[in-house]
Amino acid sequence: MIEEDPMEILEKLPVLRLLYFCWDAYVGREMVCRATGFPQLRDLLLEGLPNLVEWRVEKGAMPNLLYLTIMKCSKLEMMPDGLKFITTLKNLYIVGMPEEFEKRVGVVDGEEGEDYHKIKHIPFIRIEH
Repeated sequence: MIEEDPMEILEKLPVLRLLYFCWDAYVGREMVCRATGFPQLRDLLLEGLPNLVEWRVEKGAMPNLLYLTIMKCSKLEMMPDGLKFITTLKNLYIVGMPEEFEKRVGVVDGEEGEDYHKIKHIPFIRIEH
């Protein structure tokens, strides 16, 4: 279990293409992806991080990200603003998240949720409860 934000170290790995945080691998409350971080990352999975409340993505972070999966991070309050700048994102999977989170990122009865503008550029978005 990691308690301190690991992104500051991991984002400097120049050829990291795949990063999975699964089931209590990180138990901190906040995670930050900085502007020049993760230059080659293609696939990011955040699954079962029970204490994660805030995830921030700065403009310029993860410029080659293609796939993002967020699963069962029950305390995550919102999508990071910086996702709107990642134009390479092709697939977003949101699975097993709280109903309030799903409302923020989805479209319900033709009305966009508060965070929908951050992800609407992504061609394939799948939300499963």
